[in-house]
Amino acid sequence: MVENKENPNKSQIRVIDRVFSILFFMGHAKEPLGVTEIAKSVDLPKATVYRILDSLITHRVVTEREGRYEIGPATLFLADAYRSQVVFSEIARPFLENLNHETKETIHLFIFDREELFYIDKLESPYQVRMHSRVGVKGSLINLSAGKAILSSLQWEDVCRILGVDATQELHEELEEIRLRGYAVDNERNEKGLRCVGSVIVNGSLKPLGGLSLSAPVYRFDSAMITDYGDKVHKTAQAISSALLQYEQKRFKK
Repeated sequence: MVENKENPNKSQIRVIDRVFSILFFMGHAKEPLGVTEIAKSVDLPKATVYRILDSLITHRVVTEREGRYEIGPATLFLADAYRSQVVFSEIARPFLENLNHETKETIHLFIFDREELFYIDKLESPYQVRMHSRVGVKGSLINLSAGKAILSSLQWEDVCRILGVDATQELHEELEEIRLRGYAVDNERNEKGLRCVGSVIVNGSLKPLGGLSLSAPVYRFDSAMITDYGDKVHKTAQAISSALLQYEQKRFKK
């Protein structure tokens, strides 16, 4: 009789999948969570969630306060380590700071990785009304101005493959306009009361590496300012693209 034993490698992978499903759920939450809530949301037994949380607490990836759990300080170390390794973010930072200082509005930097968009840096506006966006969170390619700017740099067949049924004729026409103009506009589509302009950052082969956007409440960013801010964002994205190209050329010569 052959004993039916589970492959230990598969078991370990399943545990890792469970850990990250819990962490991603907690990362999107804006308040501490109870075990029951976490277990229900990730579709795992409470006992399993308890064991995983206890292990994560040991490594300070999760903290527990009065029976409720939230992301711990060790994740800050990991996030900073990731950002420090991404040359893209380091090279772009001074350009983001200049644009933020000039406009006094919120500036976002996005990275385009494996055909997905992620917030990688954010410089807040000094004004009291601010955005609720968070570094590390996945962004929408069709709702965010930076996302549409990135799509405009791709071949239409690639856009269709990535978006599926969302790749409409209307979107195709809009991407053509964005390509000619140099920046995309989000008029309160992603967030009510917020207007954004975004542009794509490319490598030497004109392939998208990420994007850049400027966001502000509509009462500070009226339609008459779109061209001015759009041009500023486009020029900043071009400057970042050039700086990245220079970096790659210098590294290649070494």
